[in-house]
Amino acid sequence: MGRALGLALCLLASTQAAAESQICAENLSGNRGGGAPELIALTQLDGRIAANQDSKQRQRLELQRHLLLEQLTGRVFAGDTTDLVPDASAATLSALRREAQLARRDPSGDTEALAVLKLNTAVLDAAFAHLLDTLWRQWSAFAPASAFERSFAEFRRRTAFDRAPFEQAVARIETLPASKRSPADAELAVAYATYKQRADAYNTMIGALEDFVIRAASGDPLLRWLGVGALVHAVNALPAIADLNAALFPSRRLSLGQVVGAGLVFFAILAVGLLVWPLLVKGVGRLLTHLKKSPAAAQRLTRLLRKAFDTPVRVFLFLVALGMAGRVLMFREPYIGLLTVLGILVVLVVVWAVLRLIDNAVMVYSEKLHEHYPNLRGELVNFLSNLARFAVIIVTALYMLHDLGYDITTLLASLGIGGLAIAFAAKETIANVFGCISIIVDDMFRQGDWIVTADADGTVIDVGLRSTKIRTFDNAVVFIPNGQLAEVAVRNWSRRKLGRRILFTVGVEYGSDMKMVRKTVDDIRAMLAEHPAIADRTTDASQFTKKQLTRIANAMDSAGVMRTLLVYLDTLGESSINIMVYCFSKSVDWEEWLKVKQDVIFRCCDIVEGNGLSIAFPSRTVYLRGDAGTTPAKD
Repeated sequence: MGRALGLALCLLASTQAAAESQICAENLSGNRGGGAPELIALTQLDGRIAANQDSKQRQRLELQRHLLLEQLTGRVFAGDTTDLVPDASAATLSALRREAQLARRDPSGDTEALAVLKLNTAVLDAAFAHLLDTLWRQWSAFAPASAFERSFAEFRRRTAFDRAPFEQAVARIETLPASKRSPADAELAVAYATYKQRADAYNTMIGALEDFVIRAASGDPLLRWLGVGALVHAVNALPAIADLNAALFPSRRLSLGQVVGAGLVFFAILAVGLLVWPLLVKGVGRLLTHLKKSPAAAQRLTRLLRKAFDTPVRVFLFLVALGMAGRVLMFREPYIGLLTVLGILVVLVVVWAVLRLIDNAVMVYSEKLHEHYPNLRGELVNFLSNLARFAVIIVTALYMLHDLGYDITTLLASLGIGGLAIAFAAKETIANVFGCISIIVDDMFRQGDWIVTADADGTVIDVGLRSTKIRTFDNAVVFIPNGQLAEVAVRNWSRRKLGRRILFTVGVEYGSDMKMVRKTVDDIRAMLAEHPAIADRTTDASQFTKKQLTRIANAMDSAGVMRTLLVYLDTLGESSINIMVYCFSKSVDWEEWLKVKQDVIFRCCDIVEGNGLSIAFPSRTVYLRGDAGTTPAKD
């Protein structure tokens, strides 16, 4: 919604500026000089921009100037330049040259200056008209950048007139009182103003054209190599096609030859690119195999390239084919807008490829990293990858804003000024990010750990920048904000390296022989000491304790190892003599623990039965007194 609103505002501003520039051009149509209204408006806009000190007003005027230049450039590359330049035919130039030669015989010199100035103005008009026609022909033929550079250099050579004598003459005239100025002086001042106005407008227009066509021609070597210009001209030269073009495209801004050339270029680039890309990936894989001498590593890297870049490369090829086809289809238009849109899309595709590279690098190399670094935490890798993704997105956003003309330094300064407000508005997000850092630094839990909190009981899936995802044992996923999780008690069952507790009570009946009860206790203790899956003091735990850090907490924790084994006559219950069995299985896996616990209970029952005892069950003896109060009855 916000993007749509922003786009609508930009379009509204552009439309308003275009309307204002058009009005400005129309209002200047009656100005002196006889030049095109658009060129006059362009010259006056330059003067207003240079003299204006208000930044917002300058920005509005610069937008008007940009739109006006686009309008003029569009007319040039559509071949519609008849009213941009006053008529300066060969006959007119010859007449002005003869007039200048005759004026040289005037001893006063004023007549000569006026004639030479008129001749220079006509030569300037003729050179500009010739340049526009040459640019149109070169543009239609997809000429290289060097051809355009020669055309601009030739125009500057032909119009390199010395203004100093005329400026001095006009300055002298302006110092004279109005009563002492002759008609010749006034005519010379008007002629110089006309010349200067046209020269400034032409130079501004040429600067915009030069920047555009050189940049565009530098990106078209493929079209020249493919001979697209020749193909377009050959198709349009057919008599039937020429008649259709005249009927379908009277504005000459499009032709059937362009449509045919654009279609061929689009499908050719797309087809060649889609064929070359798999071969390129395969060639890179073979090269890596040859260099690394490790087929597994080369295969892993090749898989990474394919997973990361396969889809982005296809989209990139589509954009390139679309851009080149658009270049053919719109070669009569200044496709600055198309270039801008395609440039933004290409940047987004590159960023997309980088983000996919980060994700797939973690996915492809995670198993290898775990083999080499078994203590490497998965959530740390995810945190760093998320941080890298965030950095790529921020840098891309700043680059695109800068490319669109925004002042990045001002933006960063405004962020510094509004940092307090942003901090208050995003305090929950900031708390969650720091909570993520706290969880990782304090090593509260890792991926795959079984934890219990006030809100969830399950296995940790991932520790993200904002929240931690926990898969509960009923197969649901609970999202807990990191800021909240960092402040509550968390029970981590997976920190047990050796020993998961088994605790139960064996009850034997009252009336059992106490010697046999004692023997039963000893037999159960001996059975547990010999059980291969039960931990005791003799169980080797060096593999869990040898990598302790030099911190007291880790040393006292003994790396989560428990080997306690207790079997004692515990209580005389209501219905049984209770023997407490307290021990730890070597495995901490839940299923393995259940199997061990079941086996221990079965063995304890066998020991009780083997010693002639019986497992007690809850029972109650009720004594009833008779009427005489002497005869008890047992139920």
